[in-house]
Formats: sequence, structure tokens, C-alpha cells
Amino acid sequence: MSERRRLMVLGVIVGVAWGIRLTIRLLRGAPDFWTQGYSFYFDLAQKLVTEQTLCLDTLSCAYWTPLYPVFLALVTGGARRFEAVAVAQSLVGAGTVLCAYGLARQWFDGRAGLVAAALTALYPYFVVHDTALQETGLYTLAVAATTLALGAVPLARQPVRIACFAGGLTGLAMLVRPSLAPFVPVALGWLWLALPGALPSTRWKTVGSYAGVVCVVLAPWLWRNTLVVGRPTLTTRLGYSLWVGHNPQTLSHYPWGSIDRSAEAAWAALALGEMDTLKQALARGETALDDWFRARAWAYIRAHPGQTFTAAGRKVGAAFWWRLNPVKGQREQFIYAIGYIPVVMLALGGAWHLARRRRWLPLALCGAHLVAFSLVTAVFWGHTSHRSYLDVYLIVLAGGWLSAVYCRTTDPNGRSAPDSAGTDVRHPTDRQKHVLASFSVYVARALPVPGAFTDDIGERGRVVFSSH
Repeated sequence: MSERRRLMVLGVIVGVAWGIRLTIRLLRGAPDFWTQGYSFYFDLAQKLVTEQTLCLDTLSCAYWTPLYPVFLALVTGGARRFEAVAVAQSLVGAGTVLCAYGLARQWFDGRAGLVAAALTALYPYFVVHDTALQETGLYTLAVAATTLALGAVPLARQPVRIACFAGGLTGLAMLVRPSLAPFVPVALGWLWLALPGALPSTRWKTVGSYAGVVCVVLAPWLWRNTLVVGRPTLTTRLGYSLWVGHNPQTLSHYPWGSIDRSAEAAWAALALGEMDTLKQALARGETALDDWFRARAWAYIRAHPGQTFTAAGRKVGAAFWWRLNPVKGQREQFIYAIGYIPVVMLALGGAWHLARRRRWLPLALCGAHLVAFSLVTAVFWGHTSHRSYLDVYLIVLAGGWLSAVYCRTTDPNGRSAPDSAGTDVRHPTDRQKHVLASFSVYVARALPVPGAFTDDIGERGRVVFSSH
């Protein structure tokens, strides 16, 4: 398939992704949107527009990170504009489709890119939740764009610049949902390993630039929180989340039910003495309340190490399980299962395919995401919606496996099947090498970065692919 035709097909897939998300959300209607989503995000957006503040009340000035409320404020202007949010978040979902295409082409080939894009466009969970009143869709796009940028670093002649761009995207993703924080140190190690042939000075500059830009992006929010709540923190939610995940009632309803029900049971079980100290913490302010919950959580962990370890395994297992967490109705369970189970099975084949070709860097990048999420879930807790951003990488691996199976099916001798121009994917001609190298230029031009980035990726891409 020629590059022009491939991009035309991609455009159709992206258009279908946007259209199907928007149509389903419009059919479900505005009442369903405002009542079943996380309405506090829209309350924050209204506060931002009307009062120029992100303080929902005196005890939640730094409780939620700011980027999704800012997104809602820009889209709605503080009014209940259901159609505007539906259109904007459908575009966010379409952006995730583009990232899936870029990742699959980066890790496998162009055919895998189109397959991954189509799977992402039609993935049932994304189709429904990309337009819900929650930060999940925006977070999924931000993390996918971060991963795509990180994958471009080894192809760049000057990887420091691309690492800076990846660091900026990482910081933005953390301002959507701070649970990405454990991914940063793992990504630093990945960046070091991704440049084995570079000079030590280049590797240090690349790693340092990535970390430095992450800090620069987060610095305004940390400084604001220092002034408002007296602490340079991403969120004052950590203590409460840790307590919800570590108390005698944590597993009373969770993981088969919502963690909110377990939290309600934990509140009801507080002793009178604990309520008195809690009231004192409330009087001292937001950070004191955060410290109170954190102290209670650590006290429980120290007193029940065995139960804590067992609960951690159940939390991680529930987040990756084939059933929705919390459990929904039979129809929702069925729709989710017919999307998630095949993707997981095919992703295993894609991972094996990369390992057989000794493509360790993409596998390591997937592993970094898995490790970071599993760590957060084990320490705190997690539902299906928290894990769903990882489904992009499962879909990318599934697309690569399906592309490889297609090649084997069309060529009984086991060689990769030629495309419409007669070029071989596994043993590319000069024209195929040029097409593969030009994709890095396409990715760079599709992203809002300076022209120098395009030149860097393009030149390095030509060197890398011409040497294969």
C-alpha cells in the first residue's frame, strides 16, 4: 500500500472514530452525561470561569490536578454545553486513535498501524468512556502521546530535543492524573538504555532534559499549591486515597464493588476518639487532613503486613481482570468482555513477535507502564477506568500480531508478504527504507513542535532505517 493511500485510510478511520463516539454520546443524551460522570470536575470548571479559582471549597484547593477542569472550562465557558463537551472529547478519542497508529507503525509496520488504529476506533470501552465526564479520555491521549514521543528519541539525531518534548507531555499527563508519577523514574532508565551507541554525555543530557522539563511543567502548579495550601504537592488527595486502600473495611465491598462503598463503610466504622482527632485535623486545614489520613493508613499497614500484601494482589488482579470493576450489568459486562479479552490474547502474540525479533525497547516501554500502574494500584487501589489507558498498548501489540499473522497467511513460506508496490516488509528495498524513514518526519510534523524537531527525527530516521 502506498503512503498516500495509507494516510487516506487512516483519515477515514479517525473520522469514523470521532463520529461513532459523538453519535453514541448524543444518543445517550445530556441528562445521562451530567448525572453519571464526575460532576465535581465541571464544578471546578465553573469555579475557574466565574471566580478564577480551582478551590472547590476550603478543604479541596489542591485535591484535584488542574488540566481536565481547565479543559472543560475552555470548552464550555462554565455553561452546561453538553454538545460542545461531546464534540471536544470525541476529538480527544480520535487523537488517541492517531497515537495508536503511530505507536504500531513505530514498533511494527504500516499495516499494523492501520489495524491498531481501527481497533482503537472501535474498542467498546473507549467508544463509551472517551466522551464521559471524567478525565480518563484526556489522560489516555496524553500518556499515548508521551509514549509515542519517547519512542521517537532513539531515532533522533539530537535526542535531547525530542526528550524535552516527551518530558513536556509527561508533565501535562501528570497534571491530568498524578498517578503517572511512578512512570517517570522508569522512563528515565528506559531513555538511558534506548541510546546504547550514544556518547555518555549525550545520554546524560537526554535523561536530564527529560526530567528537567517534567519539573518545569509541574513547577507552576507546585508553586501555586505552596502559596495556597502551604505545601509543594501535586495533590492533597494522596493521604485519603491511601487510607481508603488500607483500612479494615477496604475489602468489604471492593474489588467486586465500588471503592466508594468501602470508603463509606470505613467512615461509619471510625471510633469516637478517631472522630475527635479528625475534627482537629479539619480545623487545621487541607494538608493536616491529608496527613491525618496518611498516618492512619500507615498505622494499618504496619499492624497488618500480611493482609496488606494479600490485598495488594487482589487490587492488581481486579484491575486487569476480564470483568468490569466495579461490576456492572450483564449487558455492560458482555460488551466489555468481547473487546478486552481478544485484545489481551492478541497482545500476548504481539509481545512474543517483538521478542522473537529482539525488539526489546518497545517491550520495555510497555513494561514500564505496566510496572508503574501496578505499583500505584497495589499501594492505593484501582478500577477498570484507571487501567483503561493501558489498553492502547495492548491494542498496539494486538495490531502487530494480526499484521504478522496476515503476512504468514499470504505467504506460506513464512516470509513477509509484499505490499501493493511489490516491496517486502521484512526485507525492504531502497524505496521501502525511504518510506519507513519518512514516517518519522510525518510524526514530527503532525505534532506541535518546532521545525528543528522535524529535521532531527527525519535525519536520524534515515540513518537508522538505511542501516537495516
